[in-house]
Amino acid sequence: MKLTIHGCRGSIAVSSKETVKYGGYTSCYEVRAGNTQIILDAGTGFRNVSLQKDAKKIILLSHLHHDHIQGLGFNKDIFNPSCQIELSSALCEATELRDNIQTYYSGSYFPLDLTDRLQNLNFHNFSALNENNTDNILIESLEMNHPGRSFGYSITHKNKKLVYLSDNEFEDWQLTELCNFCENSDIILWDGMFNDKDLVERKGWGHSSVKQGVNFFNKVNCKKMLITHHAPERTDYELDKINSELPDDIELAFDGMTVEVI
Repeated sequence: MKLTIHGCRGSIAVSSKETVKYGGYTSCYEVRAGNTQIILDAGTGFRNVSLQKDAKKIILLSHLHHDHIQGLGFNKDIFNPSCQIELSSALCEATELRDNIQTYYSGSYFPLDLTDRLQNLNFHNFSALNENNTDNILIESLEMNHPGRSFGYSITHKNKKLVYLSDNEFEDWQLTELCNFCENSDIILWDGMFNDKDLVERKGWGHSSVKQGVNFFNKVNCKKMLITHHAPERTDYELDKINSELPDDIELAFDGMTVEVI
């Protein structure tokens, strides 16, 4: 299993000389497992994903807030009619997912109606993803604590496990369920958008902190944690300082980062 990070900025894309190192693209993570290419969220980082010609391609959306879908219409490969892509989310059934994407990418919001124009975009119910899976990949979901609802995912392949926990406001009542969901994982992607001050001032905004990630990592059986969904105002200098204070096996994600799970 291989993880490539194409976007790890939260809420809105940023571009400045102070955000070059960690990047400014919004949420997009690519997982390669066997002959399957899974894209976790299609934020602006999705424009940099190279969709593999001979692979099974799945775009799995955690939820439909703009920073997680705003890159869908900007990847050149999706305009290739032979590039068949499955789209799914535990958030809703396939019909509702298609309707929501069509609303976002048509009419007043986008010049093209993607869902009508691109017949290679195929919407599937999340419950069907594990059927007819020649690579024996198990994809599971868990609802997060986030306004408007959001879902985390675990991907297991050949006894290797990656867990994606973006857009979650961690609360103590989640601990047991999250520990069970993440048990024996190789990598956890943790929403660390906030610091301690943010947690107080932005309670109810739907995000966790770096410190909460560290505390959770110490309670669960996991080999490595990547802190992601960095606040748009957080500079490379500030993120470097945070990264330097993290314990072993925890680090900040950055655009272009790759991790081999072997």
